[in-house]
Amino acid sequence: MARIESLSEYEKYKEEKENRKPFNRVTGIIIAIVVSIILGVGTYLISNSLMSKEEPEKEETSLGEELSLNDENTQILYHYVTYGAEGKRNPKYVENEEVTLTSFTEEEKLYYALQFAQPEDFEFTGEKDENKNKIYTIPLDKIIYYMRLYFGPNVTYQPISKITYPFTFQINKKNVGTLTYNQSRNGYDTIFASYEDYKDVLDTVDGKLVSAIRKPDGKIILQERVVYKELRTDNGKYAIDIYKDYKKTTKLDSKTELEEYQLNQVSIDLSAYAQTTIIEYTFGVNNGTCYFESSRMIS
Repeated sequence: MARIESLSEYEKYKEEKENRKPFNRVTGIIIAIVVSIILGVGTYLISNSLMSKEEPEKEETSLGEELSLNDENTQILYHYVTYGAEGKRNPKYVENEEVTLTSFTEEEKLYYALQFAQPEDFEFTGEKDENKNKIYTIPLDKIIYYMRLYFGPNVTYQPISKITYPFTFQINKKNVGTLTYNQSRNGYDTIFASYEDYKDVLDTVDGKLVSAIRKPDGKIILQERVVYKELRTDNGKYAIDIYKDYKKTTKLDSKTELEEYQLNQVSIDLSAYAQTTIIEYTFGVNNGTCYFESSRMIS
């Protein structure tokens, strides 16, 4: 500090010092504020950078478009997996944990192809069998075409020798056709020799379509709630036991004191059971046409 030689100089020095105090105090406050802002912004930028690295932003994906369960196309696809000859479902879908194209035998592939067949697909060969039944033929190319409608473009098929199939239509007032592969005609020779009405049988499975969604890639996903039934006698009458699983390890309910005529009239409300099997069916798309791709049990 400078040496003060006189009182007047001291008074002058004191006055200058007092005038400088407010300036220094304000300046200090401003500097402190600026430093705090700089530190705060820096801390935010560093923290935000670290958080961005630790938790990368996730892209939102659409679950798909919900379809009406009563829509005609939805019902057609549901029919694909619930249809069966003589009123019975194919057990493959309701007993296997997972079903894909490789799960089907050649006979089963032919079975599903024939559900698309029409009377005009069968051409009379001009020949008859020993019982004077007309022999028709359906080209193998037509069979393959129908097979691809159901299983998609990647299905392969090796013709089998013979199959008997109950068609939904009649030819010469008969609907049960016996198809025998004829290599020389490259098709199946078919004889309609009998008529068989669908029997009123007790189906061992009850199902209810509960969801239909079109995914962004065009695939259709159906979910079906399913229970399994077992018929037994009950004190001279009948009873139907209801199970969650096809192995019948989890019993859900029983319908008792039933007469025979009531067996196919029993109403089962699947929504009343918290535990049921849910089967998810996936349908792929080829040239705008949906085909069965796979199914799996998800509960």
